[in-house]
Amino acid sequence: MKIGLYGGTFDPIHNAHLIISQYIKEELQLDKVIFIPSAYPPHKSTFSQPEIRLKMVYSAIKNNASFECSELEIHQKRQTYSVDTIRQVKGGLSDSGCELFWIMGSDNFISFDTWKNPQEICTMTRLVIFPRNHNDVHLTSHKFKEQAIYLERAPIIDISSTYVRSLVKSGRSIKYLVPEIVEDIIVKEKLYV
Repeated sequence: MKIGLYGGTFDPIHNAHLIISQYIKEELQLDKVIFIPSAYPPHKSTFSQPEIRLKMVYSAIKNNASFECSELEIHQKRQTYSVDTIRQVKGGLSDSGCELFWIMGSDNFISFDTWKNPQEICTMTRLVIFPRNHNDVHLTSHKFKEQAIYLERAPIIDISSTYVRSLVKSGRSIKYLVPEIVEDIIVKEKLYV
């Protein structure tokens, strides 16, 4: 089994998350991609309720049999770190020969050497980096770029959760930026206003 792990705040999950996940699944011939919403992300100070973000992820991926959602982090009452989550995922696998891939955008990869135990993450998974906002991974000085798979030809879709939230706050449409069901949740829960 080859499994992609895609952690993030997903506040909200949007179409670029889904498009890049499908691309990576096919490009690397992964059996599935598991989305892992973070309850209390270490690098963010404000975010929507974990349960609402979890609901948005489940709703967004429900029609793709290759996508799953993990609740490993979302029910934690403290900050969680990727290395701890990967340890849990790895420990819970019945197939010891399973290959794990940690998916991240180039914007996050640039500071990857500041994460908790980055070398251990690289030992347990293969890093898969997709281009984001034209960040150039080749300018990165840390040693981990030699261990990463950089998907230079992956589509660059300039949608961010920050942008989606700003549109909602200003009363503008987010149609086609998020799945329709996610838009319905945002409206119903009065998020980002």
